[in-house]
Amino acid sequence: MFVDVSQYDVGEKARFQLPVMKENDTHCIDFNYLLTSPDGSSPGTLNVLVKVNKGPLANPIWNVTSYTGKDWLRAELAVSTFWPNQYQVIFEAEVSDSKAGFIAIDDIQVLSYPCGESSARRQLVVVG
Repeated sequence: MFVDVSQYDVGEKARFQLPVMKENDTHCIDFNYLLTSPDGSSPGTLNVLVKVNKGPLANPIWNVTSYTGKDWLRAELAVSTFWPNQYQVIFEAEVSDSKAGFIAIDDIQVLSYPCGESSARRQLVVVG
């Protein structure tokens, strides 16, 4: 999701919804995000919300409102549900009064294990 805040009015929101998850387990939502502007001000707010059992949106479980610079940052969020519940993770970008800038997310992964247990974390072996 890439939001150019100069194209929207203050308070407008863009949402990106992940598929509904029904598994009785903890998932790790891994993603990269960016809030940037030419003058270093915050272009808005990036929220992560959860909708349970197709109900109303809950309060954000995570958010960021500050300017992050020109480099992407990474976040991991642990989300759990228990049978028979189902849930949906929603990313929401809300435009502030900034005249120019971007709010973006990329490389979203829903991992089937708790955060910090990545199979990619292996011991480094020096050869030679």
